[in-house]
Amino acid sequence: MPIEEVHSNPWFTVSLARDGEQNWYRVNRPDSAMVIGRTHDDQILFLHGTRDTTGAECFYEFPCGTVEEGEAPSEAAARETMEETGYAISNVAAAGLSVEAPGISSSVCHVFTADVVQTGEAQLESGEYWKTVLVSASDVPGLVSSGQIVDAGTLSALALHNVSRL
Repeated sequence: MPIEEVHSNPWFTVSLARDGEQNWYRVNRPDSAMVIGRTHDDQILFLHGTRDTTGAECFYEFPCGTVEEGEAPSEAAARETMEETGYAISNVAAAGLSVEAPGISSSVCHVFTADVVQTGEAQLESGEYWKTVLVSASDVPGLVSSGQIVDAGTLSALALHNVSRL
């Protein structure tokens, strides 16, 4: 089946494969790494802000970003957490992984738990409008039920974390 690249940007490409009866579009992007960071006093590290794709309402998400070529997912988790929040992490442990959108992509999100150990200054990229917040672990279920956490990656990470604690 011939495959043709129909779109490309710095974050992903879109390919088209034609099998005679059906056109199959696929989003090709690197894997990502996400962190559920916890402080010594049971606070959970979140980003809080908006995305241009979801409107003006602010939502909560875990720090997450691309695993660069040649980088281990755990290294990407630490780097992305530092860049997005200014916080350093330690005791990074795999919690699981999820395929982000299996109908259109094979990209995997590696989820980690970690201890938040020190704060610095976030180095946000252009277009990132996040505030770093610490939320009491006991308040997280309420953020989910009230619709303040809607990011599928963050919800998936919470599910993986709860399953791993069984």
